[in-house]
Amino acid sequence: MLKTLSQRINSSAISQALLYGLSLAFMKGISLLMLPLTTRYLTPAQFGQLELLASVAIIGSILVGLGFESTFFRFCAHEQTLLGKRRCGGNILALAILLAIIAALTGWLFAPQIAALLPAEVSAYQLRLVWTVFALEGIIAIPLAWLRIQDKAMAFFILTTSRALTQAGLTLLFLHWQWGVNGVLLATALVAVLQALVLLVMQKHPDGLQLNLCQVRKYLSYTLPIAGSGLLAFMLMGLDRWLLAQMTTVEQVAVYGVAAKLALATVFLIQPFGMWWLPRRFSVLQQANGAGKVANYIALGITVVMIIAVFMCYLAPLLISYLLPEPYQHILGYICALVLAMTFKEIAELVNIGCFSGHSTRGQLVVNIISAALGTAVMVISIPLFAIWGVILALNLAYISKALLYYLLSQHHLPLPYPGKRLVLMALVCLLALLSTPGLFPHMPQLISPLLAAIAIPVILCVLARYLRLFPAPPAFFTRFS
Repeated sequence: MLKTLSQRINSSAISQALLYGLSLAFMKGISLLMLPLTTRYLTPAQFGQLELLASVAIIGSILVGLGFESTFFRFCAHEQTLLGKRRCGGNILALAILLAIIAALTGWLFAPQIAALLPAEVSAYQLRLVWTVFALEGIIAIPLAWLRIQDKAMAFFILTTSRALTQAGLTLLFLHWQWGVNGVLLATALVAVLQALVLLVMQKHPDGLQLNLCQVRKYLSYTLPIAGSGLLAFMLMGLDRWLLAQMTTVEQVAVYGVAAKLALATVFLIQPFGMWWLPRRFSVLQQANGAGKVANYIALGITVVMIIAVFMCYLAPLLISYLLPEPYQHILGYICALVLAMTFKEIAELVNIGCFSGHSTRGQLVVNIISAALGTAVMVISIPLFAIWGVILALNLAYISKALLYYLLSQHHLPLPYPGKRLVLMALVCLLALLSTPGLFPHMPQLISPLLAAIAIPVILCVLARYLRLFPAPPAFFTRFS
């Protein structure tokens, strides 16, 4: 009986992880397929303008979202009853709606003045469309998080993939009609409004929206440092576009933006694991031998990130050749160096659990202040000298420092028994594989075809990870960690 129950739980966990993975693969796959189409319809100057508007959306979503998704996972995980979880979610969602209304009104009223402050020419209409999107993202995030915490992966899959398909279809239609940047922004705004309405209807229940001031104060004390960290993160992935536009040209912003989007595939490919792990990490920590289980999970995640980074660097030449038009054919080196930065970024996000295990998140705010200050200072100094390479240097230094500081601080608050020697050995082998990629060393002779290398080398690394017991045997995986 117990064995049958365990098998059902394991099967459910596998299916949930697969559905999250499929939803992300679908969304990001469509996004990747849209990239060559967008770069063909838009000139480099227009694409650079779109990148700057996207950076406005990033900072806006940070200010409006206030890290509510992390707060939701943190506090709902400790609620023992469904009613308690609903009340927790209702409080956070009500607060998100209130902030979204304030943000939307502010943006629509002051769009002309804000547009004048940006380092490239954008219209008030474009800015209002962007403002609409990020005002709604905070509202969208909470119902989606509720689906994840309830293990409703199929509903999550349907909602997210439907949005991606609808947005892609509208974007192609509007680009075909020659609406340019306005068309891309309008498609994004229309789909965000539609998804927000659908999710709010789904979220409706008897113990729905409510604002308990005592609870709200507790949530804000937890979430405000997260929002502050998000703003600091913007200084690394957002402000980079602004500084490039200010110190070089909008066309350089376009080249950097395309390289960054392809490098971000490293983040996208690890997200299925993160989406499955993030809602559970505090629950697993409370289990018997919770620290050991959490350490094994994080080691697994770090190993997966490193192998994905190697895979992306070997796949990049094929992506550039087949997906991108002529103005972007020289960006291979940028992509590989940015993949390295994204690897350290994801490692930092995996090892930071100790900074979030208490009721305060101020420690992670300090870490983000230090890494953001370092990255911004290096950007300001190096962009006039090295242009795009100056940004890439700054990002790598910032994310390396962030990962190291997060590890040290997290181990101070929550010591975890990581398999350190095995992880270091795996990291050295992955680094050697990265240094052999054509993107970082283009003059190194290539003994095998790029496609074969993109398949064979990650497979070899997976075998090594299994030999080092960083990857558990497939049948035992969920039994071991559930």
